Amino acid sequence: MVRRKSPPSNLKTLNRENLLNRITTRIRQSLELQEILDTTAREIRSFLEMDRVKIYRFLPDGNGEVIAESLVNGALPSLLGLCFPASDIPAHAREMFVKVRQRVIVDVVSGQKTLHQLDNPATGDSLAIEDVRYAPVDPCHIEYLTAMGVSSSLVVPILHHNQLWGLLACHHRTPKTHSETDLKIVQLLVDQVSIAIAQADLLARTRQQAEDEAKINQISYLLHAPMESTEIRQTVLEEAVKVLEGCGGRLYITADPTGKPAQIYTCGSQPSLEASCILEETALWKGIIGSVPPLSDSQTLLNYANASRLSHEDSGFPRSLLFPDVADDFDLGVPAGPYCSLTNPNTLHHHLISHLHIIKDIESEPQLKSALAAFQDTHIRSLLIVPLSYQQQCIGCISIFRSEIETETLWAGRQDCDRRNYRPRASFEAWRETIRGQAKPWTEDDIRLAVAIGIHLYMAVMQKRVEEMIRHQASHDLLTGLPNRILFCDRLTLSLARIQRYGQKLAVIFLDLDAFKTINDTLGHAEGDRLLKSVSLRLKNCLGPDDLVARWGGDEFTILVSAISSSEDAARIAQKILNSLSTPFQFEEDQTHQVTSLHVKASLGIAIAPYDGEDVDTLLKNADAAMYRAKQQGRNNYQLYTSAIGTKVLERLVLENNLYKALDSHEFLLHYQPQINLENGQIVGMEALIRWQSQDLGGLVSPLQFIPLAEETGLISPIGEWVLRTACAQNRAWQLAGLPPLPIAVNLSARQFQNKNLANTIHQILKETGLESQYLEIEITESIAIQDMNFTIEVLHHLRNQNIQIAMDDFGTGYSSLGALKHLPINKLKIDRVFVRDLVRDSNDAAIIRAIVALGHGLNLKVIAEGVENLEQLQFLKAAKCDAMQGYLFSKPLSAEAATRLYQCQYAGRLRQNSVAFS
Repeated sequence: MVRRKSPPSNLKTLNRENLLNRITTRIRQSLELQEILDTTAREIRSFLEMDRVKIYRFLPDGNGEVIAESLVNGALPSLLGLCFPASDIPAHAREMFVKVRQRVIVDVVSGQKTLHQLDNPATGDSLAIEDVRYAPVDPCHIEYLTAMGVSSSLVVPILHHNQLWGLLACHHRTPKTHSETDLKIVQLLVDQVSIAIAQADLLARTRQQAEDEAKINQISYLLHAPMESTEIRQTVLEEAVKVLEGCGGRLYITADPTGKPAQIYTCGSQPSLEASCILEETALWKGIIGSVPPLSDSQTLLNYANASRLSHEDSGFPRSLLFPDVADDFDLGVPAGPYCSLTNPNTLHHHLISHLHIIKDIESEPQLKSALAAFQDTHIRSLLIVPLSYQQQCIGCISIFRSEIETETLWAGRQDCDRRNYRPRASFEAWRETIRGQAKPWTEDDIRLAVAIGIHLYMAVMQKRVEEMIRHQASHDLLTGLPNRILFCDRLTLSLARIQRYGQKLAVIFLDLDAFKTINDTLGHAEGDRLLKSVSLRLKNCLGPDDLVARWGGDEFTILVSAISSSEDAARIAQKILNSLSTPFQFEEDQTHQVTSLHVKASLGIAIAPYDGEDVDTLLKNADAAMYRAKQQGRNNYQLYTSAIGTKVLERLVLENNLYKALDSHEFLLHYQPQINLENGQIVGMEALIRWQSQDLGGLVSPLQFIPLAEETGLISPIGEWVLRTACAQNRAWQLAGLPPLPIAVNLSARQFQNKNLANTIHQILKETGLESQYLEIEITESIAIQDMNFTIEVLHHLRNQNIQIAMDDFGTGYSSLGALKHLPINKLKIDRVFVRDLVRDSNDAAIIRAIVALGHGLNLKVIAEGVENLEQLQFLKAAKCDAMQGYLFSKPLSAEAATRLYQCQYAGRLRQNSVAFS
């Protein structure tokens, strides 16, 4: 019996059934979506006998990528892994793919397309009979397919959760027809793919949920670990940055009702806080932390995942998304024991509510305008902020930063757009696009995880807050939150014991802010306090986790650098601190929003244990001594302690202690050096010069030693006032003794000159001593005058209005502007001794003196030369038409008694022989 062959239609029917079975079995047996997609593309290509079948998945930004492909070798080029721009599929086509599940068949040769609509466009219900329509193909679409080498195409939408997940596209080089049965089979296969996508999505969510559970358990374990709370929070922050794939982060804990200052923990990349105030004190962060609404005012959570699926160019959503409540999709639960479950939905709505603020692009966020400068020098491009809150109580926030990343996209051909039309691509040759400056987007998984982290952090902080506040108040500075000197000394004691046991070294750094008192005096103590808090943050950021910085008091800080290998390690940290403080501090006024920039410098002294001391007191004393040495070296530097510094500091300490009691002990005295008229050799004035006859130090102390110390300690003000009063009283005594009146010159220090009550003080001294103002001459140096020219002119005018004479001392050694000089109400220029000393041998000095004399006379000023010691100098000055001189050639500075005798002798005419050289 001969068996007849089955008709071809029966064979094809059998193939269809086998195909469906194979795909269904593959979906049932495999949990990997990619394997299912590859199999589907291969089986459909074989079944339809097409040259190429690809599965095209849409990306969140609307573009698409070929993620699976099957093709006949050599028939058409491969498109696997290539991306296609969103504009390739118009919006109306996308809408029809979803609305009616429309299939599209295109015949390039005939220029016709067939549209199969499976659903009712009005109701969305499936049609019993497909709605088949015919229409001409758009010329651009024909050109598009022709450039791809395709004459026939079939496109079937792939849906997931009523959204357009992707497309199945079948291509052939020659015209190709498909039976209704073939299309139904393909549709059934695509429906199976949709099931596989849902299955894979569920599996991915389950896996993600398990991973998130593990991450949250790890964070919960850290929060309850037997460590110090500061270490716990820092570790949790680092872990949070890690699990949320950030480049850095900040944990901010607000000040509590007892007055404990806010605490900030940082990790990884940070904004440049030198360019702004504390980040969490900017308007944006304050608004987020303070914007936790009552539970009844909560709104529905904006689904960030949906927003991210829209075009990144125009999503229709605001750039920053505020999440005031938790959606069911996030499956967040209330804390249970030390853990927070992520598996129990709908349980947070009446418990802990977290509010997330996401900024996808910091440069385009209006609310970040005031703090944008802090991010400009960083790679941070996106951030997520989670307030730590319960109902209306917020105790801080955690901020996670994401840096810019470099993304590469392999596109299928370049689109050449002329000015008139958008024409299809002439070639689909692959090209690689690299995009920089964008951050990885925040997904719904990131948001769910961030909410849970925020809840755990809130609970842990509140649990330990009371005990921490008690401990903190006993051992920390309330203003800056830094350890105080008690805690610092305790830590230093422990560290010294450790290094002695293990043969290690450590460093103690004593830091003093330069001229901080000026900031307090001019801007107020509130601004000074803000500055101290900002300085403390910068200092902490310069140190390692095992190092310690403490506020010693006022504007002094001490730093403990643990386990260094050499003094160079401590020097590097000191230089790092100086570099950090070199960036101006900027503070924004709350009401005016005006930004104030403060430039702060510091002097640092370093002592190394065990070399510079093996106990707390010795190390601190030597670090302090090195710090004073840094101030003597011009400030804004650091000095390592040496034994020579110790000796100098001891001497300085003795000198300073004696200086404090010198005024009360009447140890100061004035010497007077006569000023001589170069035409007739007569005394035309006296300069009062202070001397210190110390009883304890056993003799005269040079002004070069004690004047700078008096300036530094502030003693120069009472000492300077004593000099003024004594000099005026002496001059008045000469007049009462019948000697002809002459002016007496008194030098003013910079601190004296800057005193706003200077004119009143001088007026009162003149009144007390009975000296007429025209017989007092005030000397200021160029360096004093140029500090604030407007202020200088104002003060000098006040003095001139009292008929007081003004002389500019040390002229030619400073940097005063000749243009400004003509506005100064002065009477006399004094040529500094440095030009007089070598004028005979140095033609440059001689030229300078002639120029000063000419300048002075041109401005109607008297010119006097200092330091004249020989006849050659005298003869030159006379030839140069200089008006007067003072120096050892005529007389050294004399005591009041000796100066009186000299003055009396000249007045009596018994010094005519001394005038011969002047004739």
